[in-house]
Amino acid sequence: MSEQAAAEGVDAADVRRLVAALGQRLSEEQPHLTRVLTDKIRSISDLDLDQPLIDLLDASVDSNINTIVHLLINAIPVDRIQAPTAAVEYALRLAQRGVPSYSLVRAYQLGQEFLMTVVLDEAERIDAGRVPTLRAVRAIADAVYQYIDWICLHLLDRYEDERGRWATTSGNVASAMLQGLLRGDDSSEHDLEAETGYRFDQHHVGLVLWSRDQDGITDALVAMERISRELESRVGAGTPPLFSAIDRTTAWLWIGRGASAEPIDREVADVLAKFPELGAAVGLPEFGIEGFRRTHAQARDTFELALEAGDRIGQVTAFGDRGIALISMLLRQPGALQRWVRDVLGPLGAVSPAAARARETLGTWLDHDRNFQATAEALQVHRNTVKYRIERIGAELDERLGERRVDLELALLACRLLGDDLLAAPRPGRR
Repeated sequence: MSEQAAAEGVDAADVRRLVAALGQRLSEEQPHLTRVLTDKIRSISDLDLDQPLIDLLDASVDSNINTIVHLLINAIPVDRIQAPTAAVEYALRLAQRGVPSYSLVRAYQLGQEFLMTVVLDEAERIDAGRVPTLRAVRAIADAVYQYIDWICLHLLDRYEDERGRWATTSGNVASAMLQGLLRGDDSSEHDLEAETGYRFDQHHVGLVLWSRDQDGITDALVAMERISRELESRVGAGTPPLFSAIDRTTAWLWIGRGASAEPIDREVADVLAKFPELGAAVGLPEFGIEGFRRTHAQARDTFELALEAGDRIGQVTAFGDRGIALISMLLRQPGALQRWVRDVLGPLGAVSPAAARARETLGTWLDHDRNFQATAEALQVHRNTVKYRIERIGAELDERLGERRVDLELALLACRLLGDDLLAAPRPGRR
């Protein structure tokens, strides 16, 4: 590059400084670039998965942009770098989930196109002369291309190794047939029954099990398989449970209940108490093939809500728990839950200490059947204080307090589970 630049009267050092300056501009915009690119990649249907994978995608995008920025600013050759840890882990998780490798490659192609568009926009804002700017943009394009080509080859090797290993992992039974069945392909029903011994002409309870301890996940799947066996011995109908490891931290489970349509939430809580590092989301008992799909969908919706709630929700959460079904279904629609909660709470939906105290008081009062004394004891304030606060809340809510009590209770529950994030603007990259 230096000989060609010199031949055209362009100082190579000036081009190098211009490349570094453009790299620095990318660095300053990195949080914004990460958010935008993550959303673009989620437009690839195979990659718009559950929240843990979306969070890992965000980390992978951020680490890749950070690596490219350092390449540009510090003139580091591609052959001297290491693949970002988050990018490798994301590729491994996709392999564990059975996501096609071409979707991973497409994500990196989108990233390359996006970054070069940003570079061109930034180059137009720099008054450095036409030739030096063109030379700098060409140098950046070469560096980005080399990095994307190298990282894709590296990750595809890791992906294929992991895919082969995962295909033989204990507990990852008949994954392709199971995925087909969940997508509505009934043709694999009998094959899956023959392969696993699990029957579909019965009631099913679907569960999602996951590791809540991201730093101690080595034996998570082993513990999950133990849970599946113990639940089967307690509440099963004599056929083996259907267990499918989704990745190193997550598994899907179905317990066959035969003719029983009774929930198993209490039994799940008893078993999970021995495994405090794990969480469980539980669907309702449902019958037949369609019930098999429904109870699984319920467990997955509950799982998404539990992840959003974090420590604000219990170790075991059931779709049938008070308010969970409605809140989890609204959560699937971007912005729908926020809009509904704000509509129901009105002025109590503000993000402020006063509104938070009002929500706490009203929620406690409703939980205690509108008993002022019991509410005062729960909040550790005077009875008259509670009465005064409720009177003020009643004046602010108008008819809502009488006519929309159920809605109020559910909206307040949603706030307890999801915190002030629910009342603020939706976070980028979140469902």
